[in-house]
Amino acid sequence: MIYTVTFNPAIDCVMKVEDLALGSVNRALTQEFYYGGKGVNVSYVLSHLGRTSTAWGFVAGWTGEALEAALREDGIATEFVHLPQGNTRVNMKLKGTAAGSGEDVETAVNAGGAPIDDDSLKRFFRQLEDVGKGDFVILSGGIPKGTPDDIYARIMEKLGGRGSNVVVDATEDILMQSLPFQPFLVKPNDEELADITGCDPLDESALEDGARMLQSKGARNVLVSRGGLGSMLLDETGRLQSAPVIKGTLVNSVGAGDSTVAGFVEGYLRGVEAGADGVAVYDEAYKLAQACGSATAFSPGLAPIGLVNELLERLES
Repeated sequence: MIYTVTFNPAIDCVMKVEDLALGSVNRALTQEFYYGGKGVNVSYVLSHLGRTSTAWGFVAGWTGEALEAALREDGIATEFVHLPQGNTRVNMKLKGTAAGSGEDVETAVNAGGAPIDDDSLKRFFRQLEDVGKGDFVILSGGIPKGTPDDIYARIMEKLGGRGSNVVVDATEDILMQSLPFQPFLVKPNDEELADITGCDPLDESALEDGARMLQSKGARNVLVSRGGLGSMLLDETGRLQSAPVIKGTLVNSVGAGDSTVAGFVEGYLRGVEAGADGVAVYDEAYKLAQACGSATAFSPGLAPIGLVNELLERLES
């Protein structure tokens, strides 16, 4: 079983506007709603790949009910904890041309999340009793203000000794606090790893050293995304490999990292289910991670399966 955890999911309202002018009434040409958050994005991509998962986390108010209903309508199983106060955040994104210049612009206003009270947090920790040997728990993204900074570490401590696999896609302190609990995978990008180590994000050798440092502190696998420079993987066999970015036209980078995580987990499971050895399993995981991340970057949505398969064939040829 795979569980994705999103502490601060969101509904993104995206409007396209011509001649966007601040301080004036603007008329939207289109309006679209996207239901997400990093863990939710992982669940969506896994579903595109044919893998079921359950979305965990916290929702609140009528917007939370709308988000949960939308996910279920799309075939995503959910077991969110419903908070007693507030509303799940709604982020506004305005895309279009700026008045006067005609230049393409995007303006975003991101809301804060509803506060997570102690009783709701206890209910979430009781859900963790469902996690068993071989299950995956994917911890993605930031946490709302007021939530304990070491919450990921607390979750991993709770799961200790069960033989489950925890993925951590978070920054700096949250990531570092998780390492003693031996996460299956951590996925910093180059700038995040540079912030942790103090190195130059363009120094590939220093990034390799940083990945080995994270592994020495407990991470089983370290996947470093590098944007237009590609990525590198240090797997638990000790093998380090890197890959250039797949060539294509960038459409939207939002969700590419979450898609990479989903692809890695799915690729790993496919390799294990096929009876592959450790090296071959991680080859499968790394290729599918690249294909999924790039498919999202080249598309307006999350990792369309047709494009994922096309890019995967390109990597395997």
